[in-house]
Amino acid sequence: MTRTKTAVAYARFSSELQKDRSIDDQVALCENIARQHGYRLVKVYHDRAKSAATMFERDGLLDLMKDTKAAKFDAVICESLDRISRDQEDLAGIHKRLRFREIALITSEGVTTDIHVGVRGIVGSMFLTDLSAKVRRGLNGRVREGKIPGSVTYGYRCVPGKPGEREIDPEQAKIVLRIFNEYASGKSVREIAAGLTRDGIPTPRGGKHWVYQTFMCGRQGGRGMFGNVLYTGKIVWNNSRTVLNPETGRKLKRRTKAEDVIEIDAPHLRIIPQTLFDRVNAMARDRARSMFGGSGKRPGGNPERSVRDSLLRGMLTCGVCGSHMRVAQKARDGSPRVACAVADQTGECSHRKTYTLSVLATTLLDGLKTHLTDPAVLISITRGFHDEMAQSRKAVRVDRDATQRQLNRVNVQLDRYVTAIGETDQPVTILMERIKKLEQERVGLTEKLRLIDAENAGNVVELHPKAISQFAANIETLHAALTTIDDPETAEPFRVAFRNLFETVKVHPTEPREPYELTPFLRISAVTGINLFPPMRSPKEILADQGVACSDLYNSGKP
Repeated sequence: MTRTKTAVAYARFSSELQKDRSIDDQVALCENIARQHGYRLVKVYHDRAKSAATMFERDGLLDLMKDTKAAKFDAVICESLDRISRDQEDLAGIHKRLRFREIALITSEGVTTDIHVGVRGIVGSMFLTDLSAKVRRGLNGRVREGKIPGSVTYGYRCVPGKPGEREIDPEQAKIVLRIFNEYASGKSVREIAAGLTRDGIPTPRGGKHWVYQTFMCGRQGGRGMFGNVLYTGKIVWNNSRTVLNPETGRKLKRRTKAEDVIEIDAPHLRIIPQTLFDRVNAMARDRARSMFGGSGKRPGGNPERSVRDSLLRGMLTCGVCGSHMRVAQKARDGSPRVACAVADQTGECSHRKTYTLSVLATTLLDGLKTHLTDPAVLISITRGFHDEMAQSRKAVRVDRDATQRQLNRVNVQLDRYVTAIGETDQPVTILMERIKKLEQERVGLTEKLRLIDAENAGNVVELHPKAISQFAANIETLHAALTTIDDPETAEPFRVAFRNLFETVKVHPTEPREPYELTPFLRISAVTGINLFPPMRSPKEILADQGVACSDLYNSGKP
């Protein structure tokens, strides 16, 4: 009996202004294409309001590519190749992976070949470049007419019936003038933010708490309210451009060439006198130099970077107001100290003590060994977990979405490094090291996602003696590894397991020089899951999974 060949459909539209009907129309076309080629459509993958310029953030396409590894179908059908991607690199990589698994890619033009991919890749790339140029040209023309594309700056409002035109909002303009005058009189940005918050004045986004970064941010305070020349009655457009990092999918700002910047006088929009504006910005530069030296840069680089590799990354919350803890300063030895973000930025939280990050980690590790190997404690935590489950649903959903986005980025990065290794004639040692690190991150995020889904489903009912015993043994192993292993690569799997153990860690205020007091919130699914250390693929296995044979790699002379 001849097996019926199966296929899946992929549909996408790029703009939120388009409608879901576009997906339905594309699927109907894919069903017709499937019948013509003798396939039975078994599943539909889709992405709504997602650009084809990149694979990042496209859950539907990434799910499709993940399922191709299991060879669940014989063909992928879509309306046209630009639904898959308009990026030459991505389109070629997707076609290569489908061909390796003997899965056909079919569009309204027929079965896709290398020629189709080459031509459509060039056409798609040219389309994006041309579209970008035309949009920029249109926006530049509106600016030359004295109009302002984009969002409305605080202190102004739209002119009804005249798109792009702005006028001064009298009430907000008073607040802007107050902010400039208070800074010029000697107040700090934190004092200004606290005063606005106390007076109940809504923030530019309608919130309750003002933060000092609204007024000045970036190097020497060059951005924010204090750096916005629109307040002096001058429109400056195209001062920077946005580029997409092809490795991470993150958007970065870069300065444009001086000749591409457009400046238009708009005296009717002046809120701040030029003399006051210049004085405020001179004071901001002087304060930056006095705090950080002649360059105005923070010494030793951004302190946030020093927390990225911490065991407690993203886990700490304030025990008073519940907001996250952030790096607020550095200790004399250069180690980062964290504080409640609300207390540090607005002064609206009473929890103003700062904590050495490394000491917080040591405190949590010691408590982990002392308490989480006690069956009575684990059973008590389980009961508390069930009581708190309903209250934590919303936070779990937010955590899951963020974790899924991170995992998507890592999977795309892994695919790109594998493709680069398979196609380059250059030494691949550095790429292989990067693949190892990405695999560690992928495994940790995958396990975290599994734990979140288990808790969200409410599957955790009881802790069995075997689970308690195994978990206690894992904790002993975890503590020993994190307190004795110095090599970062060897320690990384244990660091990943540690981060997945907890949802959050509350930091409670204590008196000066008193021991730190923490309340960790354990993921109970990590206890019942037994295995805290999921296996990782070797670089050889990752390459083989994508059709790159290590023997071929080394026989070609690539070190």
